[in-house]
Parts: sequence; structure tokens; C-alpha cells
Amino acid sequence: MNKAKITKEIKEMLEGGKKRNFKQSVEIGINFKNISMEKAENKINLSVVLPKGRGKAVDIGIFADGEVMINAKKVSNYVLDKREILEYAKDRRKMREFANACEHFIAQPELMPIIGKNWGIVLGPRGKMPQPLPPKAPLEGILTRLRNTVRIQSKKTPTIHAVIGVEDMNAEDLAENAIAVLDAIEQKIEKDRIKSVYVKTTMGKAISL
Repeated sequence: MNKAKITKEIKEMLEGGKKRNFKQSVEIGINFKNISMEKAENKINLSVVLPKGRGKAVDIGIFADGEVMINAKKVSNYVLDKREILEYAKDRRKMREFANACEHFIAQPELMPIIGKNWGIVLGPRGKMPQPLPPKAPLEGILTRLRNTVRIQSKKTPTIHAVIGVEDMNAEDLAENAIAVLDAIEQKIEKDRIKSVYVKTTMGKAISL
């Protein structure tokens, strides 16, 4: 889609929208046609890095032990070691609270089997199973990338939604993020199966692109 047109539409949406007493997210919605999202080949499960970022802080959960755990606590407020992973597993409420507090999770590879066995029931349905942490990888770089990443998952209905930023970002940056999501979708779903595309703020009216 044309970046200039998308930028214009987003700018008009932001300028014409009603101000709220909280910072609204901006999201893109895509409706499909002549397609069954229940078929395996049409299911969408993507992670898209937004080139202009999310525009807000995003919490990342880290499962780690030893020195990695020590370093992780310097860059995240949500860190559990092996003992705590098993302790939380005894209390479903604590697991849910921890899962809901973070957008993404990473874990040392050796902890993945424990997490899968004990936390899969909570993290799996949320699409938040942790990504394995590469050995000796710099945590700061990984967290920066994840904080700018959105997950896009289809359900049974022929539509998807994805956050592309917040309302105090400029329209051009939001347009670049929208195009990144569209490009990723078009790698999975044929362009002629896209019925309509719109953007909206959390409480605002949908604007067709």
C-alpha cells in the first residue's frame, strides 16, 4: 500500500480523534475474504519487528539461572530462576499473573523442558511460550528487539489485529509500522484475499485504508 496515503489517513485519524485520559494504542486490522482461517495452511502465527518501535515500554519475562539470572535482573523486573519456576508452578494464580504481566518471554535452553512441562498450560494458550536464549547472546540486544516486536495470531474469524504503536507517535512512523505488518501478512496470505484494512485507536473509530 502507498505509504503517503497511509500516513495521511493515520494523521487525520489522530488529529480528529477524541482525547482520552490515557495513552491509547494504535492498531491495524485486516479483514480477509474467501478464506477459511481454520485450515492449517491459512493460520497466521507471526512475530513482526516494528521498524519504528512500539512507542511504549514492554515488559519481558526471563527464565534463567546462575550468572545469566544475575544479568537478567539488571534489565528486567520479571525474572525467575529454576527454583522459582517450580514454586510458581504450584500456584496457577501466580503463574497467570506472571504470564499476563509480560508481553514476551525468553529462557535459557536447559530450562525449556521444565517450563514446557509446568508452564505450558498457562503460557501456551496465550501464545507466550519463551524463545530460547542463545548462549552468550547479549540480553540488551535481544530485549530491545522483543520490545519492538508484535505477535500476530489468527483465530477462527477471517480477521486479525495488531498493535502498531501509540497515539503520540507521529503518523509517518505509524505508517511504516503498519506497512511492516501488511508485508508480513502478505507473505502468508495472498494479497487478493485481503478484503479491507483499517486503523484505529483503542477507543476510536476505525478508519479504512
